[in-house]
Amino acid sequence: MNSSAPPLTVALLTYNRLHYFKESIAAILNQSYTYFELLVLDNCSTDGTGEFVLSLKDPRIRYIRNSSNISTVQFNCLSAYHIALGRRVIVTHDDDIMESHMLERQMNFLDCNPDVRLVWTRVSDIDQDGKPIADSLLTNGSDRIFAPGEYITSFLRERLWPMPSGMMLERAVLPKMYSVHAHFRTKAAVKNPMDRAGIADVLLPARINRKNTIGYIDQPLLRRRVHTDQFSHAASLSRPGVYLYRRLKRAAADIPGFQSQALHFDTFVARFDIQEAITTNEKEVIKKSTMDKIRAITTKLKKNLESSPEAFLAGLPIFILDSLIAPGGQVDKLNTLQADTHDIATRKLLSWAQKTTSVSHSSIFQSLEGRRIIIFGSAFIAALLIIEARNKNVLIVACIDSNVNRHGKKLLGIPIQSPAWMRDHVEPKDIIIISSERDHEHYIEAIIRQSLPRQEVIMTWKSLIE
Repeated sequence: MNSSAPPLTVALLTYNRLHYFKESIAAILNQSYTYFELLVLDNCSTDGTGEFVLSLKDPRIRYIRNSSNISTVQFNCLSAYHIALGRRVIVTHDDDIMESHMLERQMNFLDCNPDVRLVWTRVSDIDQDGKPIADSLLTNGSDRIFAPGEYITSFLRERLWPMPSGMMLERAVLPKMYSVHAHFRTKAAVKNPMDRAGIADVLLPARINRKNTIGYIDQPLLRRRVHTDQFSHAASLSRPGVYLYRRLKRAAADIPGFQSQALHFDTFVARFDIQEAITTNEKEVIKKSTMDKIRAITTKLKKNLESSPEAFLAGLPIFILDSLIAPGGQVDKLNTLQADTHDIATRKLLSWAQKTTSVSHSSIFQSLEGRRIIIFGSAFIAALLIIEARNKNVLIVACIDSNVNRHGKKLLGIPIQSPAWMRDHVEPKDIIIISSERDHEHYIEAIIRQSLPRQEVIMTWKSLIE
């Protein structure tokens, strides 16, 4: 490597996954763009990772092994930004694989758009053996550039979720709160750090977007490996969402025209508050205090429907919940409401809401009558599915969740089981319904297939809303 500092640092985070790590590091070292340092940050692996890295003779590699008492993913990631030599940094993980031209494409994007200070890329998905997952390779769309503030406010509508392993940024714009010292102070101050689990992917680009332009390359330049170790085991399904939208609202506070969107942010916070209440309700009967909250929020959403339709769309799960619990309510202008510019989940939720308030309300389970249903997931949509099914005497056998903190509990009277439960309990005619809101059904289906002995029918809740 040239004695001068390289323009780019690639930081590869690893811990005891040598079998994946070898593929990941090979893909980095064989990139078409070559002028970078490769910073390998090892969280004290015991599987021979260190010996393997030290056996490589590429002069671009710098190997750092953390001591066991500070070995966390968060510390590893933050330290990468501060010990990197390059003015640009990308922090990637040992189970993901870069396409051969990924770094070149991102460096060119930043060079050609000098106002852009951060860029991430779309991903494709591979299974645990490295084989492509069907439906993950979609047609390329258009690249995006978000002027200051635009990504934050667009996230309310699009929920475009960055993949951290594919995110390249200018170190100069890294907010001060991302210092290594701040990490230890924050960890000590937060009662339960898992309340923030998984939301850093959005908050980092959002915070940078407060004052800087950021970009998105709509081309799958990174292969994301799908395996069960990736799933969160946070004690709460909902508190991270509350934290996320409160922080996004704070980040957007000085954006021109923000006041018109304040209710939109607040609705997402309320949505996760209700999700916390409903997903911890183990009995079939919903608590009166939760019912009162649902009714109060629904009343507010209907009152502000004309002035803030976006907030109403954000609150659709709460509205549907209220409609399923107490059928018969009518809402003016609901049938004329549009969600064409929103994600698929919001469009489907709007159709579901319109169904629940129609005079001739037909069940979304009508085509599945007589079949046993298993729901994959135990969050808000799963709760809505349970109530809708119960209203129509459709049998829900179980909810499946990879989060170990959910196993052995119940969601509205339905037992929550681990994915392994499916091997012995799923019957040939059972229907498995994916309840995730995010548009990654192929990803979830790959996880489910790993636990199924046969090719049972798997569908998404969205396909029920026609």
